[in-house]
Amino acid sequence: MYRALLCVAICLFLYSSAKADPITLTGGFAITSDGIFQVNAFGQNFLWQGAASGDPENFTFATCTPSPCAAGSVLDVGGSFIASQLGIGLSFGTVNLNGVTFPNLYFDGGLNFTGSLVLPSDFVNGQPVMVPFTATGHLIGWIPCAPPLQMFRCTQVFDVPLTASGIATATVPQSRTGTVLYTFTAPVPEPASLGLLGVGLLALKQFYKRRKRT
Repeated sequence: MYRALLCVAICLFLYSSAKADPITLTGGFAITSDGIFQVNAFGQNFLWQGAASGDPENFTFATCTPSPCAAGSVLDVGGSFIASQLGIGLSFGTVNLNGVTFPNLYFDGGLNFTGSLVLPSDFVNGQPVMVPFTATGHLIGWIPCAPPLQMFRCTQVFDVPLTASGIATATVPQSRTGTVLYTFTAPVPEPASLGLLGVGLLALKQFYKRRKRT
């Protein structure tokens, strides 16, 4: 019986791990603001770097409802970090994937951020606000064509799913554009995964105790 329980627990644990196919960003940051759109993030066997340049576009995600931001407003730091915008100004990005470095890339895909909170009663415009967030998406890398067609995508070299979580630091002044710094952190193991691991360890302990008796 214990052997069957152990087998079930291990199989369920491996199945839950197998579903975690996306690359999880465990460190680094992404930042959005007026004329600032940048990412320097990493995960296991993965590094993504890129920045927009030469364009005054407002990339900020932070919004308040009702607006302007005040105590009691809902501050939302959700938005789509569109990777193709990292090529604005003909700038390029770099990715290291499984030990292979791809420099001078164009990107497609991106990350969809989700996160919000109600601003506290002591909120003051311009002070940083910490907002937990999650993000999912995928990143596609393209090698540019040879000159003089280097502004076009020629060869796709990867398409990887991404997931992330962490803390966003949002600064929302009264009269200027807000800035949001998304800091990626390693995720906390899900209770279900910890439970499966616990069941497996318990079954293993009982199995060895029974085997020792016999």
